[in-house]
Amino acid sequence: MPTHPLPSRVLLILLVVLTALGEISTQLIIPSLGTLERDLLASPGSGVLALAVFVGSFGVGQLILGPLSDRIGRRPVLLGGLSLYLLATTGMLLASSMETFIAARLLQGLGACAALVLARAIVRDVWQAQAAPALALTVIGMLCAIVVSPMLGGFLASQGGWQLPVFAALLVGLGALLAVLTIYKESNQALDPQAGQLRGLLGNYLDLLKGRSCRVLALALLFTYGAMFAVIAGSSSVYIGLLGLSSAEYGLTFGFIVSGLIGGALLTRRMILQVGPERLVAIGVSFVAVGAVATLAIYKLLGLSVLGLSLPQVLVTFGGGMVLPAAVAGAVMPNAHRAGLAAGLMGFAQMLGATCSGLLLSVMQDGTAWPMVLLHVLFALCAFFVFHALRRPRPAGVPVAHEQS
Repeated sequence: MPTHPLPSRVLLILLVVLTALGEISTQLIIPSLGTLERDLLASPGSGVLALAVFVGSFGVGQLILGPLSDRIGRRPVLLGGLSLYLLATTGMLLASSMETFIAARLLQGLGACAALVLARAIVRDVWQAQAAPALALTVIGMLCAIVVSPMLGGFLASQGGWQLPVFAALLVGLGALLAVLTIYKESNQALDPQAGQLRGLLGNYLDLLKGRSCRVLALALLFTYGAMFAVIAGSSSVYIGLLGLSSAEYGLTFGFIVSGLIGGALLTRRMILQVGPERLVAIGVSFVAVGAVATLAIYKLLGLSVLGLSLPQVLVTFGGGMVLPAAVAGAVMPNAHRAGLAAGLMGFAQMLGATCSGLLLSVMQDGTAWPMVLLHVLFALCAFFVFHALRRPRPAGVPVAHEQS
């Protein structure tokens, strides 16, 4: 019987990179969306559509690849996904039209989603009952990528156009593939021959969603990330096109905004075993709602400005940094026997929120910041009200977390 890989810092660093790959692929190119549209002679807003297509395929792919890894193992699915990622990213570099770029971006999302969903499942395999802090740490790594990547992408775009950030993403993907080949040994030692079969896949997800906690956490993650993605996708045109920042200045400003994600995730990692995932999500969606409403109020009362838009967003990202790791841990931890399935569901919920937000934003573009602000506050309020409406208070004496194996 193959040996189970032991928890190690090297493996954890690899899982952090895999978790961050999707965000790196998106955040690196956001500062150069305007340049991309001009170079490919595309219509305004088509760059946002490329982002939405990526997150759509990124989310749907997790529904299949997560359960498939429960059936045939994490390693073959991960290697296949990373190989597809490299081919698709190369296709983006060679694209001569926006249609070709978007098609390659769709395939890139399918490849990158394998990295995220498999990293979360591997954490559950290896760290077992102590997986919640490790899961939170991988999310912190992903959030660090969200902070650093726009700054790096803005600098690279100023030096070599949109191709240079895409090439940087290609190098990260290549490094991840080589690391998996040399470092990671199969961690799923209890393969389920029934998992991942399309005939029963829907039933498996419906069975998972019968649990009230899983439903509530998935919806909270969906709407929270939808609120955040409205700003992620729309901020480039607002800060650069309307407020006159350069690509490098935008990268620094956006890095400041999303630094709140790291603070929220660090707090979650420290408190999750004592407080429990649901309570942390409850606090997080409150921060997100307050920050979004403040953004709307400042925009309506004082108009558009760098500080007026940026400062309340730090509150949003701090809350989002709590919701993301806590919601994922709350769904994956009680499902040891189907960690890939649970990780796939939460990844799909996250990307469904981003896809809906991105598609709505691309349709509503009117040359102002209003569509971004409106969608942002609507998704944030939905996260708050839906979570609190569906969540029942935990009865006294019931522990905040339990293990099902």
